[in-house]
Amino acid sequence: MDGNKQGKGGFSSLATAEKRQYAWKTRSYPVPTASRRGFRWKASALRRLHPWIGGMASVKPVTVMVPALYSVLPAETIAMGWLNEIDALGAIHHRISCSARITGWDVFTFHTLHNLDPYFNSTIAAVHDTWLKEGTLSRQAVLETKRQFSKPYDYHRITPRLVENLVFQSSLLDWMTRHASDVPLRVHVIGTALLSALVSSSSITFESSVNSALKFGKRWDDTVSGFAEGATTDEIGWARFQQIRRLMEGGSTLALGVAAEDMPAPNAPAKPFLYSPTAKDPAVLISTAQEARTALETMNLSSWSCSVPISEEKNIRGWLASPLHPVAKACRWSVSNYLLATPDSATLFLDHIATLGRTPVIVCSPDNVQNRFRLSRIKVTGP
Repeated sequence: MDGNKQGKGGFSSLATAEKRQYAWKTRSYPVPTASRRGFRWKASALRRLHPWIGGMASVKPVTVMVPALYSVLPAETIAMGWLNEIDALGAIHHRISCSARITGWDVFTFHTLHNLDPYFNSTIAAVHDTWLKEGTLSRQAVLETKRQFSKPYDYHRITPRLVENLVFQSSLLDWMTRHASDVPLRVHVIGTALLSALVSSSSITFESSVNSALKFGKRWDDTVSGFAEGATTDEIGWARFQQIRRLMEGGSTLALGVAAEDMPAPNAPAKPFLYSPTAKDPAVLISTAQEARTALETMNLSSWSCSVPISEEKNIRGWLASPLHPVAKACRWSVSNYLLATPDSATLFLDHIATLGRTPVIVCSPDNVQNRFRLSRIKVTGP
């Protein structure tokens, strides 16, 4: 009887382990198709809404919201086509190489190792082979990545997710800045996205941000692993995976702060931006070195909880996140929220929506004062 009980218990444990292994099932990644006509229609609708354009004083720069993490599942950045955008590819490629020299493992391999959409396997293989032949992707770093993160549950290890997100998110912020040179934008970052914003605004170097992420990321990983229960390494790994997954989906809370000695020494950002420690906290302006230092000390793992920040003002917002990110739900039926998941959608947003935040040109005459938008953005008719 005891033997039978033990056998049943062992079978049950094995079945549970198998279910955990398939916590991420093969699935198709949705890739939004941006419609130029749709963006123009929304721009036209926004121009008719009084809260934004009822008076010249109400015109504000459009806000680009940057959640703590850009993606939720592996290989989403590849699927969204950012490696097909030459400007983004250059920055991503450079930072992948820089991070590999520091960490010893490869961000591209980590990001794509557990890809869940087989449709993109050929693209991933082509990029991998090309970079290996060019010598820009180290075979040793690839092997080290597969050694450290071979299990599916390793994709929710905090340290590599921090470095992965830093590589891609800072590169996408750079891309947005370059393509919005003549468009008024204000960036609002949440939680650990602060590192990406400081890199993009030349407040800290990319290398120092990676070193910092490795330090406090390890502390967070060790703490979360200490909470995980299991008799085997795999059981502990899946328990840790589920804990981070619940946090990201907003199903649990996990507040872990940072140590001051783990933080880089920032300079004043070249371009000020808004920052909130979590989605529920009010935004503060980061424009000086002291403000950047204070903000770094408020970073917390709880910012990974994917809740949508409440806008106290009726602003137009673009969300720099993947379609599978929970904040993408805010963009489905909203005229004032836009998902900037792909280069095409981000470009159309900058061309047709972000221009609504332009400061009007004021023309003065002895008789009257008239407010006029720049003529290049509106249809001009005769008297």
